[in-house]
Amino acid sequence: MNERRVIISGMGCITPFGVGVDSFWTNLVSGNTAAKLIDTFDVSGLPTRFAATVPLSDAELNAGINDQKSLKTMSRAIKYAMISTQQAVNDSNLVTSGLDPYRFGVSLGAGGLGLWDLQYSNQMMQIVVDSIEEDEKLHLDFGKVWKNTLNNVHPLTPLKALPNMAAAHIAIKYNARGHCQTISTACTSAAQAIGEAYRIIKNGISDVMISGGSDSMINPNGLIAFSTLGVISKNNDEYRTAARPFDKRRDGFMIGEGAAVFILEDLAHCIERGGKPIAEIIGYASTCDAYRLTDEPREAWGATEAIKRVLQEAKIEAQNVDYINAHGTGTLMNDVGETNAIKNVFDKFAYKIPISSTKSMIGHLVAAAGAVELLACIQSMQTQTIHPTINYQLPDPECDLNYVPNNSMKKSLNVVLSNSFGFGGQNACLLIKNYH
Repeated sequence: MNERRVIISGMGCITPFGVGVDSFWTNLVSGNTAAKLIDTFDVSGLPTRFAATVPLSDAELNAGINDQKSLKTMSRAIKYAMISTQQAVNDSNLVTSGLDPYRFGVSLGAGGLGLWDLQYSNQMMQIVVDSIEEDEKLHLDFGKVWKNTLNNVHPLTPLKALPNMAAAHIAIKYNARGHCQTISTACTSAAQAIGEAYRIIKNGISDVMISGGSDSMINPNGLIAFSTLGVISKNNDEYRTAARPFDKRRDGFMIGEGAAVFILEDLAHCIERGGKPIAEIIGYASTCDAYRLTDEPREAWGATEAIKRVLQEAKIEAQNVDYINAHGTGTLMNDVGETNAIKNVFDKFAYKIPISSTKSMIGHLVAAAGAVELLACIQSMQTQTIHPTINYQLPDPECDLNYVPNNSMKKSLNVVLSNSFGFGGQNACLLIKNYH
């Protein structure tokens, strides 16, 4: 079977800059930050007290969901995915009822803490408080905790925690009965989900795939988890400029939340139905460092190989890549490793290719990061503009490439690379080009 061309025909997102692609892109090219002090729960005892939060209340999110009956089984992350999908389907002018349902699927990146949103965390803490027995000395009756949990938590609540629930909700809503999958590989989840959807269409298994990623870890459990791992910035005094990828002063990433979702299609299918291709995916590669759970090797062999393989698949020479959207977390090791990987592959051309980090403005969206950053890549090609890496002031001798500091730049863009490197040594790269 001949390999098919895979294009993107629709896009949608919800990010710390609000709902929709226009708001997201306008703020990125302006170099704005989404950093805010957290005010939805008490963070006074936590080492990090800021994040890039989606500026919508639960009520506002709920109002954006077309299917109100499903809300009781949706965490914030699932709602982000559904709202983004609704936008993407509308943007593509795709009439899903007219598709062969068994050649129509879903591939999403999702995190593993979906159940522990703020509402559920508070409910569980109250149950614990109510389970304290008063006698000569206060003690916690764990048997009572479990009984109170059983009696007070809605029976469908555990469904929020299953990583595949966002994909399942979307598949049910749009009658997508084909290949339906969820990928949960930390920071590479969305990139791998999109890459696998690309392969499914390319190899003739499906004609259309809904694909992207969604995550929300701005809750006590998420902040405590990343603080324990020592990967998020604790620079509360300068929180608006604390996300500093590639800068020598960097001390970790800013956590963000949100989603981006795309309609991927076989090119011939899109043209036949009268759709409009936005961009073409021409390569995907995924590797594993097989090194450590949270650290990458300084030589960056896994990331290097992923970049090499995505260029080989697309039959693109290194010097023909016009822009790289970096993983660019702002952690000490990751930024050096990614810089080394780019140098390993691009050699002398590494110093000529503009590189920027979306995370400098919206933070790290974890399982959604690769999708939101691919959206930034597409918008870069659409507008021939590269958004900056903000908060870059003090160069690091070990990170000496062109990170497009602080101001956007105009450049002719035809081929763009998006990097995603995550915990567990996961590496994923996507290569896209303007549709011709």
